[in-house]
Amino acid sequence: MSKKMLSYFLPMLDKTGMTQLGQFYEICFENGKKVLNSKNANYSFGSLHQVMQKGITHVLKQHSIESVLLLGLGAGSAVQILNQKNKNQHQIHVLEIDADIIELAKSEFNINAQKPLIIINESAEQAVNVFKNQTFDFIIDDVFWDDTIPDFCFTQQYLLNNAKLLNQNGVYMRNIMSIDLNLISNYEKTLATVFQSVEILKTREYGNLIYICKIN
Repeated sequence: MSKKMLSYFLPMLDKTGMTQLGQFYEICFENGKKVLNSKNANYSFGSLHQVMQKGITHVLKQHSIESVLLLGLGAGSAVQILNQKNKNQHQIHVLEIDADIIELAKSEFNINAQKPLIIINESAEQAVNVFKNQTFDFIIDDVFWDDTIPDFCFTQQYLLNNAKLLNQNGVYMRNIMSIDLNLISNYEKTLATVFQSVEILKTREYGNLIYICKIN
């Protein structure tokens, strides 16, 4: 019996490795689906896929989206959801700092089949410099290192830089997985200094918080 079939009974490990930047990863089959995991978290097509689907679907119900910036690729969960859910013609740009993760998304998860898509090997922290003359309807910020969000993602300057990349009616969405109440409280205060409105979606199954932020 194949690993895919056996995975309906228990997760089946397919391969593991370490990227040149030092990220441990494993590719598994879970419930018949291939997923990408880090050491302590799902990166794509597992629980994170469900979280992303909730947030993206919520935004698409309220906004017409034609241009998307995705910060953090994983194996491409958010890209797949957008291409399935968004009925408008749209262009997706992705910034992913880890070149080996990009290669995994291509070789193991066929990310190149998800069109239209432009993937750039660069840190999300540099987005404001990479896209100096471009703005977006929707920014999805899913930058993680394993189960931790890098410190720069919580800074006012980083959020201001993302706000600069939004169109007038654009939306910035951030997924957070944390039980640190002080961190969450401080982050929400910082969001309020940058965005005019901040909506919070809760995912009871996984404990994630999804922030839907607008500058107008």
